[in-house]
Amino acid sequence: MTSYLLKRMGLMVITFIITVFLFFMFIKLMPNSQPSLNDPILEERLRAKEGWNEPIPIQFGMWVRNIFTEGSFGFSLNKRQDVGSYYFSKMPASIQINIIPYLLSIPIAIGLGILAALHKNKWIDNIISVGIMVFISIPYFVVIVVIQFVFYFELGWLPDYVVATATDFQNNYWWALSTYIMPVAVLTLVAVPGLARSVRAELTEQLTQDYMLLARSKGLTKRQATYRHALKNALVPFLPGIFIGIIGVINGGLITEKLFRVDGTGRIYLDAFQAIPPDYAMLMLITTFGQFVALLSGIVGDLSYTLFDPRVRFGSGKISWWI
Repeated sequence: MTSYLLKRMGLMVITFIITVFLFFMFIKLMPNSQPSLNDPILEERLRAKEGWNEPIPIQFGMWVRNIFTEGSFGFSLNKRQDVGSYYFSKMPASIQINIIPYLLSIPIAIGLGILAALHKNKWIDNIISVGIMVFISIPYFVVIVVIQFVFYFELGWLPDYVVATATDFQNNYWWALSTYIMPVAVLTLVAVPGLARSVRAELTEQLTQDYMLLARSKGLTKRQATYRHALKNALVPFLPGIFIGIIGVINGGLITEKLFRVDGTGRIYLDAFQAIPPDYAMLMLITTFGQFVALLSGIVGDLSYTLFDPRVRFGSGKISWWI
């Protein structure tokens, strides 16, 4: 297991370095990536610190050096501060709006998937399947807009259609907390269908396997055989995705944060593109961090299989080839 982990970490580092360098090179080849500033002193300082006059490989080396020596990912010309301090200061807002719906959607999706699989081709399964297909087919931002229109603008049941800021929590905590009711409910609603469909499909397949017939022949009821054997096997390909999803939550969501006016990392990405000239230093940080999260998610997903499926660790009585 240790050798496999070290091998995967080594490949991750190599892939990360290559992709980040390509990101850096393409950004530096963009127009106005090294603009002239109105402040000659600041421009001269940035040119010396980031090596604007040097070849791209040397600039990349200086960028990496600044990260490890000063913790600086570059200077944002639009925000007038280091991009790292600004970007990571917005991350708690993105996590706050996304983590609760994600954690709520997991048990709901598993419950609906189990219910549909146990009552396959019956009215319960039909209702759940139709609901899943409807919400999968409709883009989630359409669901958000419709719910905002109905429950806030038409019925007036909700305090606001946008989430409260940190200042609002200090002034009126309960009102600010109530503004999260709609985002949490909507994001949970749109996250459940895809997960529930996966659980239903996997569990339905497991219920038709030969080992279920053997379990029933030994005296177990259908419910006992399902929960003791079939459900465990059905969740094996599902559970690693949970870990990957939790890691991915910190990246935020561009459309979600835009519609709910969340001051998080998703809006930063859009603002960096819309700036004139584009905030290339911020885009470099966002793409680099996103690549790191994606690679880390892949490793976590692979390793989690060894925790939930003994067949991955041991095959035919022998330790599997990657351990």
